[in-house]
Amino acid sequence: MQRRIYDILILAIVIAFTACDNYLINGQLDGIWQLQTIERNNPDTIIRNEGDLFYSFQRHTILIGDYNEPNDIIGQLKNKQYDCLFERIGDSIMMEEFQRYYIEDNDVPSLTTLKRFGLYEKKNAFHIEELTIKRLVLRSDSALLTMRRY
Repeated sequence: MQRRIYDILILAIVIAFTACDNYLINGQLDGIWQLQTIERNNPDTIIRNEGDLFYSFQRHTILIGDYNEPNDIIGQLKNKQYDCLFERIGDSIMMEEFQRYYIEDNDVPSLTTLKRFGLYEKKNAFHIEELTIKRLVLRSDSALLTMRRY
């Protein structure tokens, strides 16, 4: 009887650890990152982010937004967050087209809005130049983005 209880306990522990196995499928990339600088490929153009623009990578979704945007009555950001699906293959990140987060009509942000985040195309591809627990550097054909983990 004790052996049976022991076997059931071991099986429950194995199932619990297996269920959480795919939570952070992107390793250190998953999490919330503050955008610090955007360096355009023109070497004289460096944009320093004094605000709280952020990227949040979770599984296959990227959420971008600005923590400094005014909040509505219940404390949610007023439609100033955008999300998209992405695929990570090795050191490459392929982003699909962004849409407004929490809006059902798939409202697509303008390129002017996306440029604040260092995104210069509707669909973007980045190479991961550096990824540590505290720092993320992404390079596209248009810009180099430097971020720090929140």
